[in-house]
Amino acid sequence: MLDRSKPNRNPNPSTPQPKPAPPPQQIPDTYEALEEAGKSGGLFGRMNQAFQEALHTSRGPGRTRDAVEEAGDSPSVTADDLAIRRARNVKLQRMVVPEGVIIEGNMTSGSETEIAGKIEGNVTVEGRLYLAPSALVSGNVRATSCRVDGLVEGRVECTQELELGKTGRLSADALGGKEVIIGGQIFGDVSTGGVARLLATAKVNGNIRTRRVVIEEGALFNGSCTMRTPAQRSEKQPEKPQHDSAGS
Repeated sequence: MLDRSKPNRNPNPSTPQPKPAPPPQQIPDTYEALEEAGKSGGLFGRMNQAFQEALHTSRGPGRTRDAVEEAGDSPSVTADDLAIRRARNVKLQRMVVPEGVIIEGNMTSGSETEIAGKIEGNVTVEGRLYLAPSALVSGNVRATSCRVDGLVEGRVECTQELELGKTGRLSADALGGKEVIIGGQIFGDVSTGGVARLLATAKVNGNIRTRRVVIEEGALFNGSCTMRTPAQRSEKQPEKPQHDSAGS
């Protein structure tokens, strides 16, 4: 007869059987749970300790400056003096003025700058400047190169390129050293020693002085255009003859 009893899966009872793996531990997802795990030791304790060390290191004296210590005991040291000292020793980084921030007064930057807030004054940037669609500037703007997608009420001067996006609007004159690209609205004169490009979305209400102009179909231009070559700009006006007042 066939033996239908269950087979013995462990032929050698003396051999120890492996224990089932414990269920995986849940990773703490709150600061309180992480702190409690740190007190109990183990992996989570080491994680919490590393986190705390990184947090305190980022707040250490190497990352912050003490204005009182920098000023010393001399009462003649001003905030401007400290700012100049720091500017000489600090590596230039990108400056950002986010949307919702309002600066009352002039703003000066020595690095690439992005403005999405409001500046109630003049803006001077020794580098590239970007004015986001939400940017509002009530004063004049001076930069090495600039792209304007917001609103500027003052004069804009760039030593190299000036670009006005489709959403940009200038309420005064615009000057670009090498090139001026217009895709938005300008209520003022445009001057450049290079090329003035009016895109199809451009609306210019003012005069243009340039070496060369490119106007796409669809652009609106209400004003006059004066074109001069560099040789013509360098030509001197003829001197007027001087009369001897003694013989009169």
